[in-house]
Amino acid sequence: MQKFQRSSPRLPARFPARFSAMLASAAIAPLAAVAFLSACTTTTTADTPGAGASLSQTQSDGPQRWELVRWQQADGGLRELPRGDSGQPVIFEFNSGIDAAQGTVSGNSGCNRFTGSYGKTSTGIRFDKIAGTRMACPGDRMAFESALLRAMQSPLTTVASQPSAAPQGRQIIWKTADGDLLQFAEREGVGRRGAKIDAASGTEKIVYIDSQRVECTGVGRMQCYRWRETEDAPWKLWYGPIEGLDFEQGVAYKLRVREYQVPNPPADASSIRWQLLKVEERRRGG
Repeated sequence: MQKFQRSSPRLPARFPARFSAMLASAAIAPLAAVAFLSACTTTTTADTPGAGASLSQTQSDGPQRWELVRWQQADGGLRELPRGDSGQPVIFEFNSGIDAAQGTVSGNSGCNRFTGSYGKTSTGIRFDKIAGTRMACPGDRMAFESALLRAMQSPLTTVASQPSAAPQGRQIIWKTADGDLLQFAEREGVGRRGAKIDAASGTEKIVYIDSQRVECTGVGRMQCYRWRETEDAPWKLWYGPIEGLDFEQGVAYKLRVREYQVPNPPADASSIRWQLLKVEERRRGG
């Protein structure tokens, strides 16, 4: 693991008008129509993990996964967000949720995996003791990762948040020390927020996942997992995410998952969900 200095992931083209208006200025006013909370203060080096008020009006509800969906630079320009070899976005995983006073964080920073800690400050969040793997990626992804890790070296100010009751799900915007705005959206697994389900209704099963994702067609062109229930069974396609799995291209997996039936799923979503319980085996090369 490469140790970084003390410190410590694209939005659809139809970016909601309410966010465009909100991001037009660093002085962000409350948007009552979408229940945004805003703050325009600036963090200082006096902020320490675990200090200050909560990031939002909710309490920690366990592990949370957040995707970086937009990066607006201080001059108004947008930084292009990278995707991994299998299409994975930039994801932050907070072990106790972003509302916790402190905890551990891990995820994908554009190229490599990172781990570290985080804590609340009086105006936002702070990342600390961030270390990452040392895999080489194309130059644009490496440059993005360097910029993100550099931004995480200073506390981030919460300038707006959208509660989970909103139709698009919970979102938050943090401002970097350089004035850039980082917008994150809460995710289940690496995909969209799923429908609420009864945990008691799930059944455990073992699935084998191929080492390569393949191009497939759902409501559009996408990348699918290849899976099977036994090692000698023919491959099938899995169109959705596997919640909790950070898939690494070139690595085959034997997983224990909980399978849920989703009542009344959206037209473009599966009626079945998989939640990772345990990685039983992983081997490189399939």
